[in-house]
Amino acid sequence: MPIEDYKKYFEALELSPDSQLSEVRNSYLHLKSLYSNDSIVTAAIAYELSEEKRHDILEQVEEAYTKLIDFFENKGSDPEDKEKPSFVLDEELRQYLSGITSFRGGLLKEIREKLGIDLKDMAVFTKIRKQYFEDIEHEKFSSLPSEVYLRGYVMEYAKYLSLDPVKVADDYLNRYRGWKTGKGEKS
Repeated sequence: MPIEDYKKYFEALELSPDSQLSEVRNSYLHLKSLYSNDSIVTAAIAYELSEEKRHDILEQVEEAYTKLIDFFENKGSDPEDKEKPSFVLDEELRQYLSGITSFRGGLLKEIREKLGIDLKDMAVFTKIRKQYFEDIEHEKFSSLPSEVYLRGYVMEYAKYLSLDPVKVADDYLNRYRGWKTGKGEKS
């Protein structure tokens, strides 16, 4: 289906048709919380926005998100079709990242969560199974593929988060090799 057919779904999420998957996710989460029953923003105009209307808006947001996730999943395997996700790093996160000297699975998960990135979105974009990303984050070394594949997966993970892929992969693979030789300790 051409992108024009998805235009109404982008509009429902208050986005332009050239938006990226990460923007779709962020807008979905924002609108969902905005129109929820306990939103402080809509509480002031609750008398103008009936429960039924709020429910209709939430259904439209949910449908748009579902359709757009499907759109991105079926967008094609041509790398030219994919755009690099962009994330705005606030000052607090920049400072946090500048203090990191070594990357490990739990830290990668923490950074991803601070950026508000869903593993499913990463898996769709990178075409790498979500389970591998979960295993990387939890350092389930016995479940991970051989080192050559693991290096590529960790580098793709780092690129998606706009981190230095070589530094992240080197740090992570040092932990993996330590585990493999029995000298590493999983934390």
